[in-house]
Amino acid sequence: MEEPREPVAPDADRGPALLTPDVEAGEVERAHESVVADSPERENANGAPATEQVVDGPPVDENGWTGATAGSGMFPELVRAHYEWERRAGHNGSHAERYRHALEAFEKREGELVHVYWATRRPSAVALTLKPRSRIAALVHDNDATIRLHRVTDWLAREHRIAELLHHCDTLAIKVSEVLRGTTERIAMQWIYAVQSHLLGYLERTDSANEKELAAVVNSQSRELIQIERYYASAGEKAARIVYFWGMMLGALVSALLAVGLAGLLWWQGWFDPPHTLDTQTFFACFFAGGLGAIVSVLMRMSSNRFRVDYEVGRSTIRRLGSFRPFIGAVFGIALYFLFHSELLRTTLPKDRATAFFFFGTLAFLAGFNERWANVLFGKAEKTIAASLGDSTRDVQDDEER
Repeated sequence: MEEPREPVAPDADRGPALLTPDVEAGEVERAHESVVADSPERENANGAPATEQVVDGPPVDENGWTGATAGSGMFPELVRAHYEWERRAGHNGSHAERYRHALEAFEKREGELVHVYWATRRPSAVALTLKPRSRIAALVHDNDATIRLHRVTDWLAREHRIAELLHHCDTLAIKVSEVLRGTTERIAMQWIYAVQSHLLGYLERTDSANEKELAAVVNSQSRELIQIERYYASAGEKAARIVYFWGMMLGALVSALLAVGLAGLLWWQGWFDPPHTLDTQTFFACFFAGGLGAIVSVLMRMSSNRFRVDYEVGRSTIRRLGSFRPFIGAVFGIALYFLFHSELLRTTLPKDRATAFFFFGTLAFLAGFNERWANVLFGKAEKTIAASLGDSTRDVQDDEER
């Protein structure tokens, strides 16, 4: 029979496990507060067992216990089973069997535990899981694996500042899992895990009664969280540009198919026969030149860092927005073609029909190049963690980025 895994000391250095370069977040449950089961060691100031509850606002009793969970709903049971087994020095028996079953059930549902930090003085833990997807699911969901952050922590009421930081970590992990993919997601999630394990390790090593030391830890990890959010924002913008680009390529393909269908209809109606041949060809040249101008315009703005898109609207939304750009450019090109032929501008066109073909093609490209006039859902995502933690440099850095 397989033996349960050996527990890990709270301050032990568990080297980072290797993850595949391309991992993608699956659906992440929103962090929620919940009651953690009572521990035999917990007592209130009068020596009686403490009643655990989630508190909202300043605590009445600083020795009261509160708790929270984030991630899988099966993780609290696994943490409790491991805590009870470890308290009995890891001996085999009913507690070892319970831990083994809880671990197997958890990994079956959530994937392998690639990083885990078990607390020994409290039934608390933080962990990262990696669950590969099937090939078909990877194509549908645009990722080949799901990486998730799980947490079960409890703390004394006087440690509420650390609890707030852990909650910020959960919020940031949700954003990372929904926006980033591949290596950037792996880096950000492991970075968040490192902050949470550091905070949990501090609670393990000290009694948190030293206010000066507690404030120093909170301040240092707050700065670390702000750095993670900045990395997430930078990686999110780059990821959004890639998704937007491939959306444009998809839109260009659909526009080309639409043009082929329209050409077939016009050919059936005889518009490719003299004397309409060159006019019809010029029409389609404006269609394609306008779409190409739109693509070039977006690429130039991306290269000059003047392209902004809110990466938190979702990858599918960004992809759809990108797919419309070539079509918008094509519409601009066709509109310019009709504008000149309608003689509303009272402009003299080149008399040579071949010259007119290149004249309209050039103007259609320039018209498509101005696709930036049709901006939808462009902007920047809010840095909520920095705002909550009072980062005074956030606005200045945002202005410099613009």
